[in-house]
Amino acid sequence: MTSAWFKGSVICAFLLVSEVSLAASGIQSIRIFHTSNDRVMGDVNLHSTTSVVVYDMDIKGRAEASVNSQVQTRLPRGLNAGNYEAANREAFNALLNSAQWREINEQLEAGNRAIDAAVRFGIEKLPAIVFNDQQVIYGQRSLKAAINTYVQENE
Repeated sequence: MTSAWFKGSVICAFLLVSEVSLAASGIQSIRIFHTSNDRVMGDVNLHSTTSVVVYDMDIKGRAEASVNSQVQTRLPRGLNAGNYEAANREAFNALLNSAQWREINEQLEAGNRAIDAAVRFGIEKLPAIVFNDQQVIYGQRSLKAAINTYVQENE
């Protein structure tokens, strides 16, 4: 019982030190840009006042693929070239009026926000972590390691 209490106390102390060092380093906001294949691990507890926004740079492509797939499933069988355009328009309108559209539209909008933010912050490669909307750390898949790099570069 004492050993478990001691371990718990050590973990709590570590977390408090992490939060204090994060706050002391002046990090107020973190923006994470990643893909499904290069995710950034959230391997650190952040101070409650630190704003974190995560941008999945793949989400728009997945949403567009979903639109195409759902339109294709709504096309009538035996479609000929003469009415292909009209049938696609009808299938797309059916998707717009379906229960699935809200989720797809939200994903498209999230993808647009991610692209807009990447352009705004001048992101050149992924993964990328932006600290305080000013400094970018590239290629780091560990948030903890990126924070350590940021702190070292700004001491």
